[in-house]
Amino acid sequence: MRFVDAHNHLQDERLSVVRDSAIAECASIGVRRAVVNGTHPHDWRRVADLAERYSWILPSFGVHPWHIDDLPSDYVQALCRYLDERTSVIGEIGIDHWRDGLDRGRQEEVFLTQLSVAIERNLPVTIHGLKAWRRLLELLRAHGVPPRGFLLHSYSGPVELVSTFANLGAYFSVAPAFFAPQRRKKLEVFRHVPIERILPETDAPDQGPSDELNLYPALIQNDRKLNHPGNIQGVYTQLSRLLGIEVGELEQRMEENFSRLFD
Repeated sequence: MRFVDAHNHLQDERLSVVRDSAIAECASIGVRRAVVNGTHPHDWRRVADLAERYSWILPSFGVHPWHIDDLPSDYVQALCRYLDERTSVIGEIGIDHWRDGLDRGRQEEVFLTQLSVAIERNLPVTIHGLKAWRRLLELLRAHGVPPRGFLLHSYSGPVELVSTFANLGAYFSVAPAFFAPQRRKKLEVFRHVPIERILPETDAPDQGPSDELNLYPALIQNDRKLNHPGNIQGVYTQLSRLLGIEVGELEQRMEENFSRLFD
């Protein structure tokens, strides 16, 4: 088996006690590449350390829209230093209209600042757009995108925007939670995404699968269920059924997609 995980947060503190064993299990089931996304300058060092320990981890540095309020004034310089030190990409960045209390103007300022770094360096960028896909499209059209392309992490936007985003260079990732019965409508959108633009992700430790599809149900920290990064295996199984292709062919196609965007 050869799996790629286009988006996770293995540096997350919630995984601290189980991180090493979870990563070992990922390697044992055949995870060959994974993008680990930072969310704030405070966790970028943990991301970099994981990439130094495991050659199959591609580090990604960015400021998540939920974490814009306590940014140091030199965060852009710090971002560039991390990018200069190692092969890496940019993310998770974006805008979020779902969570209350976030300053939308400040979100867009931080997002566009990081996007400009990605464009200048022609680095692929991973974008969060929860409940904000149309506004995100406006911003990308107005300010541009990296020629390498960009990933719309856990795309949950309307089907009518798929072709427009794809024409701009978008890839679209699907997480384990999308295969739950209550998410069926969102999942159906991926039937309309060109297969050469689909990528699997886990978003570990979040967006775990429904109980009946959870291959690692024992991953619990502080009485909360966490999404094990090994659940990428279930994403492949369910995605192959959705697209009507064999898992072996899907593995090859997803590896090609990952390489085209991130390598």
